[in-house]
Amino acid sequence: MRATRLLAVTVLSVLGVTGLTACGSDGTKKGDSAPAASGSAGAAASKPAAAGGGLEGLSVEQIMTKMRAANGKLKSVKAVFEVQDSDGDISGDVASGSAGDCAGTIGIKGKGKAEILRTGGKVWLKPDAEFIKVVVPGADASVANLIAGKWLTSTKTTDLADGFGEFCDMPLGLLKKAGLNDDGTPDNSGTKGGTKKVGGVDAVVLKVKGEKSGDAMEVAVANQGEAYLLSVDSGATGSMRFSDFDKPVQAAAPAADQVIDLDELKKAAG
Repeated sequence: MRATRLLAVTVLSVLGVTGLTACGSDGTKKGDSAPAASGSAGAAASKPAAAGGGLEGLSVEQIMTKMRAANGKLKSVKAVFEVQDSDGDISGDVASGSAGDCAGTIGIKGKGKAEILRTGGKVWLKPDAEFIKVVVPGADASVANLIAGKWLTSTKTTDLADGFGEFCDMPLGLLKKAGLNDDGTPDNSGTKGGTKKVGGVDAVVLKVKGEKSGDAMEVAVANQGEAYLLSVDSGATGSMRFSDFDKPVQAAAPAADQVIDLDELKKAAG
């Protein structure tokens, strides 16, 4: 099960989004306020953006402030991601809520894919034939046949909950930390990179870099409605897109006859 513990960390670290830091500056440093603009430009920038737009006329600091405020109020979100990693490219999607519910899928190139559910503090995993080998290394044909098409859980150990719990917490946790330094102070530096559409939504683009990786990234902030973080793009290393803001997470516990307890399975196998 150790490999499963690394999935969320791998996705975040490959994308470089364990922390977001500016790539270049608008005359500011991390945590500093932007200098006040002068003349009519300063007056315009001092006005709040109109509902559903106006971010393109604001400073990076103002955009980041609005993004943090919008993200901080979120109760649920869905992320779709793909990353390129030496141990196998990872792709998937996951919807997670602040109450702990989670539903998603994850796939590792050459190692299969699995569905993931979490509700009521309990985690279930439904692996395909290939992903069974990731969850239960060394599983023989009889074990693989028993598991096939079933949901796996663990009632006595925390391996499944810990490993995929981090994966479930990833989208909402990332948005809550976006635009913050490790100590929780605002990171307001950056450069503006124009506008684009993400999933049909108008967005402003900011150029930043991964605090841990130092790699350049492009992030898009919604310029319609709430100023949510819409996407993170690390170029050749991968991307993550966010949607379904504050939509209920559909995560219902599977039927008992469709569940296999990994602890009981290991006990029966001796």
